[in-house]
Amino acid sequence: MTTLNPGLRFRDFIEALKQNNDLVEINEEVDPNLEVGAITRKCYEEELAAPLFNNLKGADMNLFKILGCPAGLTKSTENDHSRVALHLNLPASTPMSKIIRYLVDCKKKDVIPPHEIPASEAPCKENSLSGDEIDLDALPVPLLHKGDGGKYIQTYGMWCLQTPDGSWTNWSIARGQVTGKRNIAGLVMNPQHIRQVADKWAAIGKGREVPVCLCFGVPPAAILVSSMPIPDGATESEYIGALLGESLPVVKATTNDLMVPATSEIVLEGTLDLENLVPEGPFGEMHGYVFEGASHPCPTYTFNHMTYRNDAIMPISNPGLSTDETHTFIGGLTSAEVLSILEEAGVPVLEAFTPYQCQALVLALKIDLKKLRDLKTNPKDFSKWIGDLLLPHKPCFIIHEIILFGDDIDIFSFRDVAWAYATRHAPVYDMVEYSEVKAFALAPFVNQSDLMKKVQGGKSVTNCILHSQYEREVEFVRCDFSGYPEEIKDKVLSKWSTYGF
Repeated sequence: MTTLNPGLRFRDFIEALKQNNDLVEINEEVDPNLEVGAITRKCYEEELAAPLFNNLKGADMNLFKILGCPAGLTKSTENDHSRVALHLNLPASTPMSKIIRYLVDCKKKDVIPPHEIPASEAPCKENSLSGDEIDLDALPVPLLHKGDGGKYIQTYGMWCLQTPDGSWTNWSIARGQVTGKRNIAGLVMNPQHIRQVADKWAAIGKGREVPVCLCFGVPPAAILVSSMPIPDGATESEYIGALLGESLPVVKATTNDLMVPATSEIVLEGTLDLENLVPEGPFGEMHGYVFEGASHPCPTYTFNHMTYRNDAIMPISNPGLSTDETHTFIGGLTSAEVLSILEEAGVPVLEAFTPYQCQALVLALKIDLKKLRDLKTNPKDFSKWIGDLLLPHKPCFIIHEIILFGDDIDIFSFRDVAWAYATRHAPVYDMVEYSEVKAFALAPFVNQSDLMKKVQGGKSVTNCILHSQYEREVEFVRCDFSGYPEEIKDKVLSKWSTYGF
């Protein structure tokens, strides 16, 4: 039996889900107009198996199936983060805390560049369409939320761009709405790398014809890395090699010089026009709202070539109330970069995590209290040290509150986080405000307030470590089941069914 490689091959990832009883193939006809979206949201919210839609209604060009919830949480396996683990070829049992540590450790590994294979060997080249043969309106592109401004084809695909001098190739995720037969409008905003690369084309007078590819069903490790806030100028395809321990096969696009993952399910090739702005949105984003009429002028992509595999499968993310890919990836993976930055600076941090219930707007840090006391610091100075390291910079672009916890708090337990937040900080008094840093425009409390005028401020560091813990060890009994003596807990657990539970 062939060994699966789910991090490198999307179809192996799907097969791994199937073997883990974490995939439901839906052969009943399903309408892309809201029905696909409603099913995927229910699967996210109840942590059900990932849905694979094999029979999509009303498409004039039935070129693909749809996979929903590719990195959602699941109760179908022992580990609720098993899908995220599979994106990295880690055992499905790997919890998020160890996934974050793995990502931090991989930053110290040597990169492994991708290797080019001929087009004749690339699965993504099995079929092709050109020019007016392409009709995005005729494809089964889903309308995901009631209130969305249109059909979003790009929710879990990967944009590929390269600087004019070829020194930096960026792979990234940013949403994209179908606006015509061959057109997509999408977010191209600072400080996203997609904007930085496009601006380099504009600087040489070619901002209306930036070469671009949009790839769907890429190697799962590639889509995960595309979500990470890795440093400016870093090439994702090389970092993917470090994560997987092997080189990624790529192939040259048909109509430009970009290299794309050779096993991609679908590849669209074309250009980005920074000056042709059209209304985009609204869209139900990672914070769980669709604000009626909230469209924005966004640049236009025009596609002139399309290649796709036989029986192609398009993965989608349907963001909203936690937990979906925008939280497990965009939020969760920010934790790895933050942890790396803080450890390098000498901050006594043990763990970092963005609690999913906070919609990726809040970052929790677990601090080693003994090492904290050795620093002879105080809550205000310590909070400012961390805020200065993180909040002005891209890895924390989406984060609006950083919360500091002691080492008795499990920051992966929202129950623990909420308890410590409510009982260990004094509102305002224990917060260090950051009013001059860039705000995240997609956050509802930003775009629905005066903060949107400058897209600035509204960020803070909140100290949820008791002031006395900065000076000495503070002993207390935690008043929940974990606070009882071990022999009592063991006795109770061993007799639990005897009690009648």
